Amino acid sequence: MSESIRIGSDDLKIEVWPLGARLNGVWFRGIGSLVDGAADESEARGAKKFNGAVVGPVANRIANGSAEIAGHEHRFETNESGVTTLHSGSTGVHAQTWEVADQTDTRLVLKLALADGLGGFPGNRVLTAIYSVEGPALEVEFRATTDAPTWMNLALHPYWRLSQTGRAGMRLAIAADSYTPVDERKIPTGAVAPVTGTIFELGALAEPDTGIDHNFCLAPTDGPAVRAEGDLGVRLGITTTAPGIQVYSGKDIGIAIEPQHWPDAMHQPGFPDISLMPGEEYLQSTTYLFSPI
Repeated sequence: MSESIRIGSDDLKIEVWPLGARLNGVWFRGIGSLVDGAADESEARGAKKFNGAVVGPVANRIANGSAEIAGHEHRFETNESGVTTLHSGSTGVHAQTWEVADQTDTRLVLKLALADGLGGFPGNRVLTAIYSVEGPALEVEFRATTDAPTWMNLALHPYWRLSQTGRAGMRLAIAADSYTPVDERKIPTGAVAPVTGTIFELGALAEPDTGIDHNFCLAPTDGPAVRAEGDLGVRLGITTTAPGIQVYSGKDIGIAIEPQHWPDAMHQPGFPDISLMPGEEYLQSTTYLFSPI
């Protein structure tokens, strides 16, 4: 069994593994686990390698396994159908064991150093993942620095299961007026299309179509970016500083809801920039608020 660390409050308890900095368990007032976790290290490195893990340094897909930055082209592992790069390949941060830098009853800080060239990505980079629990809320914060021009787009990849059977019966509402259409390789076409009249129109709570594996372009909102609930009697609200949310509803085990930058941004000049330069700090913060229905 991989090392596991539990922190939490009276309302909310979580389990995190240094392997992949993964959120492997979530319990709200004794109900759960509300995420589909790995049973052991073999499963965490195999069939469930992304379940609950942090993915990156560039989450989601990169077209043709290559990109250029600062005048240099870099090539990456094409680990999806031999054509695209998914979650930065086999050496992505989901497969790395992060160092425990600090731990209290309610807060966990994990750090990871990535060497220049690992997986084809430039720069000696230092990543930090911070899990903090206060009452019924979990905050997940990512930070990163680099010593050379690079890209950074970290995402937490839990499969939320707010219904007894996992995905079936879960309802979502997403504060997004548009989404990014994809081609047959699931690479964005570059368009930003309205959700109105499509399966991506989820302004009110509804069970999502199982064909969704797309990025929603988040709109400004006073409330959560995502609301979710199911028959376990738990409501989840997600707020984030990320400009997008990838939703994948095609697995029975639950629904992946991943705050992140838009996919393949290094090839899409109209998308929010994911480049990270020396002297800059990457920062993303997401809060998961739980309440009873």
